[in-house]
Amino acid sequence: MIFTRLGYRKTTTLIDKAYKKKLESSIKTGLSLCDTKGVFQRCEIISKDVEFVELGNGAIFQSASLSKLLENSQELVLMAATVGSGIVERISKEIKSGDAAFGVVLDAVASETADSALDWMMNFINRMMMREARRLTRMRYSPGYGDLPLSCQKIIYDMLELDRLDLNITEKFMLVPEKSVIAIAGVEGIDSNE
Repeated sequence: MIFTRLGYRKTTTLIDKAYKKKLESSIKTGLSLCDTKGVFQRCEIISKDVEFVELGNGAIFQSASLSKLLENSQELVLMAATVGSGIVERISKEIKSGDAAFGVVLDAVASETADSALDWMMNFINRMMMREARRLTRMRYSPGYGDLPLSCQKIIYDMLELDRLDLNITEKFMLVPEKSVIAIAGVEGIDSNE
């Protein structure tokens, strides 16, 4: 996935062995700089219609798209992951010092690692919920996507107490360090006919 993010296409991109070895070494360095952490919380949905979803703690997400994703859910899971500030600082350092190519590789590593952390978390949660004959929706939804306002990141930030992961949130609702992600997935029953 990191190679794909860097523009590599299996059928059309040619990379000589020496350059591929250098890329793989850069990727390993990037992975060693990641301090990946995550947290999730299961929440009851107490009310929803086509325009909003309300949680048991009174939090309201105004979003028709999120409501549609959660149409078969009575609960949802809020989750967040970060790769920490170390790799983000190194990306900035490499770009400022003139090694932008290495910085771009590190950026791809950080982005893919944060996203993979959410994938891992969803798989872990699904394994836990199998005993209840439940699973997460296949898709997850993030604030700032579609019609779910980015301001919802602050609601989720507070609910998950993301300061515990050394995350901050700006006045414009951006997460710091930037290679951090928040997502929402619904909890659905598993159809016994599947």
